[in-house]
Amino acid sequence: MLKVPLVVTGFGHVGRAFVSLLRDKGEELRRRYGLAPEVLAVARVEGCFHTGAPLDLRQLSRGGDDWTAGNPAWREGLRATDVIAGLGPGGTLVECTVSNLRTGEPGLSYISSALRSGWNAVAASKGALVVGLPGLRVLAAENGVLLRFSGATAAALPTLDVGLVSLAGTRIEGIQGVLNGTSNYILTRMGEGLAYAEALKEAQDKGIAEPDPSHDVGGWDTACKILLITNACLDAAYVLADVHVRGIDGLTGDFVRTARAEGRTVKLLATAAPGRKGERWSLDVRPSVLEPTHPLYHVDGTEKGISFYTDSMGTVTVTGGRSNPRGAAAALLKDLINIHRRERASA
Repeated sequence: MLKVPLVVTGFGHVGRAFVSLLRDKGEELRRRYGLAPEVLAVARVEGCFHTGAPLDLRQLSRGGDDWTAGNPAWREGLRATDVIAGLGPGGTLVECTVSNLRTGEPGLSYISSALRSGWNAVAASKGALVVGLPGLRVLAAENGVLLRFSGATAAALPTLDVGLVSLAGTRIEGIQGVLNGTSNYILTRMGEGLAYAEALKEAQDKGIAEPDPSHDVGGWDTACKILLITNACLDAAYVLADVHVRGIDGLTGDFVRTARAEGRTVKLLATAAPGRKGERWSLDVRPSVLEPTHPLYHVDGTEKGISFYTDSMGTVTVTGGRSNPRGAAAALLKDLINIHRRERASA
């Protein structure tokens, strides 16, 4: 049995879902994979839950916003970076903090510190990766550890697994994706007759859209995902400013319904396409009208999908994947399992 020390940074929806998933699947992880994850710290902005021993996941997963004061594991002012430095090499950081797309913080500091300390890292938040992915990959290589971020590139939809593993040996000649479940749900409901404002309110009432949905409907969440997928699959270093972004917030119901009446559909489509003669790729996010022959035509509701266009395998498309915190948490767990599966195989 391999004990896996973990530090979780960020204890919002995804962080809590990850801790809950560890609790629910603990026996299966031991039986199927020979892994015994031990959460040694959970960091929030103000401090950490940390005792020096594995934390009780049953108590952590039911913690609320006002729960820290009464919890004996709470350490006001303790930083995750200090915990990792004190534990020594060999653990895994699980990064779930809220993204800052301009500075990458605080996730950029968390991941950088973990890699330098000989820790692997799995990330669901996008900020650090959007700002500093090329440098973080170099840092991981220099320290002999791994950085994985499936959860940041469409939650449960296995975008990177397909692009980096399943398509090994091919040349990727284009990527297209419907990568944001909130926008896709709104467009689906608009095609069924709702106005934009009505579809958005319905999505918010169902917990699909955030109270401030601008990151999703403005196209920026999709832009981050196609940027990370492209950089990872092409070993490139594009930045967010390289992505041309137009969201769905300016669309009219008539436009979406007309497309549907004509047998077509409107999707917020992310596209990465190569330039001519080896020039830079173009990265684009915009509402697009898809014909029934398009591989992503039938991706409706909160589902997502991605298509890779290749030289030797043709078009490879994957659709589905849970679009909620548990789906993102499941992607984190998948990355964690695969990191340590590789470690065990090379031992």
